[in-house]
Amino acid sequence: MQFDAKTIAPDDTIETDLCVIGAGPAGLAIASAFVGAKTDVVLLESGGAVAEPGASALNDGDIIGDAYAGLTATRHRQIGGAAAIWNTRTAHGVGAKFTPLGRIDLESRQAGALSGWPMAFEELLPWYTRAHVMAGLGPLAYDAGRWSGDGCEPLGELGPDIESAVYQFGSRDALLGPMLRAIRVASNVRMISHATVVRLETDAADREVRRVEIRSPGGGTWRVAARQFVLCGGAIENARLLLCSGRTAESLGNRSGWVGRCFMEHPRDRSLVLHSLPRTAFARLRFYDLHEHAGRALVAGRLAIADAAVHAGGLLSAAATLLPVVRESVRTLREALGPFGRGPLAERWLPRGGHGWSRHPAPSVAFEGFTVLLNLEQAPDPENRIVLGRRRDTLGIPVPELRWRWRPRDEHSRQSVRSLFANALARSGIGIVRHREVPLDPNAHHHAGTTRMHTDPRYGVVDPAGKVHGVENLYVGGASTFPTAGFANPALTILALALRLAEHLRVRV
Repeated sequence: MQFDAKTIAPDDTIETDLCVIGAGPAGLAIASAFVGAKTDVVLLESGGAVAEPGASALNDGDIIGDAYAGLTATRHRQIGGAAAIWNTRTAHGVGAKFTPLGRIDLESRQAGALSGWPMAFEELLPWYTRAHVMAGLGPLAYDAGRWSGDGCEPLGELGPDIESAVYQFGSRDALLGPMLRAIRVASNVRMISHATVVRLETDAADREVRRVEIRSPGGGTWRVAARQFVLCGGAIENARLLLCSGRTAESLGNRSGWVGRCFMEHPRDRSLVLHSLPRTAFARLRFYDLHEHAGRALVAGRLAIADAAVHAGGLLSAAATLLPVVRESVRTLREALGPFGRGPLAERWLPRGGHGWSRHPAPSVAFEGFTVLLNLEQAPDPENRIVLGRRRDTLGIPVPELRWRWRPRDEHSRQSVRSLFANALARSGIGIVRHREVPLDPNAHHHAGTTRMHTDPRYGVVDPAGKVHGVENLYVGGASTFPTAGFANPALTILALALRLAEHLRVRV
């Protein structure tokens, strides 16, 4: 069932078994897992069915440190969360690329308590498999060998440090549609839009959450009381809600001071360019363009760092994709294409996000080379953090303040992995690799790490199940629980952990 908070009377209290805060992919996955069960669920979403200026204004916040696009530009409030504005165009509709974290991402890679996850990769595998089905993807396989063939072969002669792998692509509707349809007809799940949670109300010792305080457009304040609560509001909002809540001086779940710390992004480096390609290069590189494999899954190749090289160099993870560079003269390109350059085919096949270039009728005429886009991991650092700012938002709540910098260790790894990719491409003989000075782009909108997972409450906010240390009935879902974030788009891991958390909650509510 779906409701609008504007219809709820001020000072009302809704009672339920499970309250999920945030209707992005994590919150929707958890709520939809209970459809048809005996458990009563309330799913709260700050936004509405479409993007709205009032909801977007609640994403306001301040930045201290390195340049960043801002908290309004990099967040989204709407049913479906950030998935509602995915913009990768595929033959199956607008969507996104998917890949899981690798084994090495969950391992301890350097000294100190901040490295590694409190679970083995094998523990996540069955949940990744279920997440694949939920996202409408192909088999859980990301090695290049599984996807070669049909004239698409990965590059050879890359050397020992770099190997080929793939991303899979899935549509937004394939992921969100089934969950939303199930929730909207469910008798035991109530999804309430325009319901912004502003505080978690606890007992005197902060050992249990009793209710959440909610404000709606127009100023109405009401509450939801539940046996169990799950925060799925994203890395910024999950941290802010914990910092705004609780009766003790440390804020809720923050006795060791970790709430808000270790914020991570996936910065992107565009400084490598592959040029002076022979005419045969575009055919040789088809594997790295979006293509349909065996009439089913949509995949695109990427270049990855071998685990041994990561360990040997003390590096952070990274991956490279090839984005075609259109020749400067658009007029010349249109003339070369003739009728093809003026119709709907051009809208489909000319580069949008880099996809479709290999199916161009004359790629060597249209494109002069490739930007080698590096997606980079950022190391968890306690000083990269969310705190409460001095300003207040339109609901009277302190805005979040992001204190973020690209640290020396991050930059050292960036320089090292960039050299590895450049050397591997040069070795392949596919073209000439040139380096140019381009500023780092930190704005992937992949927020992670502010309620990090750890078995020891001295080093984290939630335990391996996602339960907040020291609070008996409060859980957190989403990328804010990631101890490290790898280079991978977080959606698949968010879904896997949400399904795992839902199974954990089924026996507790």
